[in-house]
Amino acid sequence: MTTPDQPIDAVPTTYGGTTFRSRLEADWAQTLDANGITWQYEPEMIALPSGANYLPDFWLPELGTWIEVKGPGIPRTEKAVELGKTRACHCDGDCTCRWPGGELVIIGRPSLPWDGNARGHRPSAGYANWESAFGPSAYHVTCPRCTRDQWITLRRPWTCRNCQRGLEKQQIHLPHERSLRFVEGSGGIGSAFSNPALDAPLTDEEIAAVDPYQDPYSHGLHDPWSDQ
Repeated sequence: MTTPDQPIDAVPTTYGGTTFRSRLEADWAQTLDANGITWQYEPEMIALPSGANYLPDFWLPELGTWIEVKGPGIPRTEKAVELGKTRACHCDGDCTCRWPGGELVIIGRPSLPWDGNARGHRPSAGYANWESAFGPSAYHVTCPRCTRDQWITLRRPWTCRNCQRGLEKQQIHLPHERSLRFVEGSGGIGSAFSNPALDAPLTDEEIAAVDPYQDPYSHGLHDPWSDQ
């Protein structure tokens, strides 16, 4: 298990026939696969308005979403921010973009650990951690109609980016609410328990391996729709 303040080596890692520049990128690819999200790795070199060339890590073609994977202590997200600003919705009035709110750019971070208080079950892999590269926060949501996991912002209309159906009453989550399982199959403690039997008791070895890191912002699931 990788904690948010632990350095990550950029070790080339092969998964599913694709060689990624780092283990963290490979873990994100496995996480997307595990959650049924179609992805393309570094599909396009993009010329930004600033004149810089940018090769984002992942494009999610069914969701109109880019993911730039960054480890801890790597602040250089200027290109992701510029892409997010450029591809965001600029419609006057109702949004007519191909994807609601325009293309979304998020920063994929190292995983958050499982809840260290839940010591009566086997530890799972952690939970996905992300942030919006530009604009409003990105929330994880599962569409009840097409069952597609995705990220959206709170810009109206709240619409599935895959099937275009409304999400007005669907529960949405920020990263600290630990809603999206993260698969760490290429290295770290989490790789040993990527597919745990959640109803089995902890072994002595697993108890010793439980990550001591505690997210100070962790709390129970909250439904932001209830605040609207």
